Amino acid sequence: MKRNFCKVISVLMMMVMLLSTGVVAISSSAASEADYKATFSIKTDKTSVKAGENVKVSVKLKTNYYIFSMQIPVIYDGEALKMQNTSPTSLKSFLTFEGRMASAYQTNGNWKSPANFYTDRNSNTAYWSQKSVMDKYKIAFATWSANSQLNGGKLVKLENEETVVSFTLKANKDISNIDGLIFLHKDFIKTTTFAGGLWFCGRSKTEKVDVNNFVAAGQTLAFTGKVSNMGGSGSSDGGNKVEEGAVVINYKATKCLEEELNATILKDYKLKWTSADESIVTVDEDGNIYGAKAGETTVTVKSTDGKFTKTFDVQVTYSVLQWIIIIVLFGWLWYI
Repeated sequence: MKRNFCKVISVLMMMVMLLSTGVVAISSSAASEADYKATFSIKTDKTSVKAGENVKVSVKLKTNYYIFSMQIPVIYDGEALKMQNTSPTSLKSFLTFEGRMASAYQTNGNWKSPANFYTDRNSNTAYWSQKSVMDKYKIAFATWSANSQLNGGKLVKLENEETVVSFTLKANKDISNIDGLIFLHKDFIKTTTFAGGLWFCGRSKTEKVDVNNFVAAGQTLAFTGKVSNMGGSGSSDGGNKVEEGAVVINYKATKCLEEELNATILKDYKLKWTSADESIVTVDEDGNIYGAKAGETTVTVKSTDGKFTKTFDVQVTYSVLQWIIIIVLFGWLWYI
């Protein structure tokens, strides 16, 4: 009897060790697979210009993941340079969308630099909302959002650097060195700690941002973070298509539903999130859901002005590893 009991204990300890090793291996693999990176660079066709000459500005991008949506503010010195090809009836008339993303996404822009870009869409409004700053610096803004009617509903991954958008500026005066007059700025990036920003690429927020080299023309901006699905949309075919259907997450896992919304919605509306059953799924003010227990419920997002509403069917399930913990390691007593 005692010998059998020892055998059972030994088997259980061995299983725990194997599972622990497996957990470490799975976690390490997942961390590696979930690393994402987007690298932007600004290029100009001239480094110096005479008054009245045009400068072409190109924004280049490289990613290691599929892009669900993107928005980018490029700042330029409005005293030295003036935006060309603008139209009072088209906010994207000044932009030339290029490369594979031009035909695969719904695109838009804004050359009028709306006041809220300066007053509440950056993490340093005390500086950017000053009248002198708003008069001096202008923003060339562009957005891309996934559209199931375009490109067969397939998303794009830019493994090789491509130009995604370009625009033209005219010099108001002689400029011997254009560096510092056209740039990206860390204050406008939408991160987990600052949800109100404009900048993001493929994710609704950016967990980690490398902002060490913000300079001027020719600069590079890189940001990295962790995602649960490198595809970017959470679809069943490898994550590179826009599809309708229930959102499925594992027990104790999280997912940001803002990633499923159009960039225009995120920009134009103040949103409120609610869960129909918080014992199954909880949701915070930024659309991050958490699987509290196995089951099905709905999560609803509404704009505070009542003009936009969307409901997500959410299913919380156990992963294979979680089933092993529950059944083999008596997880029904201590895990759930």
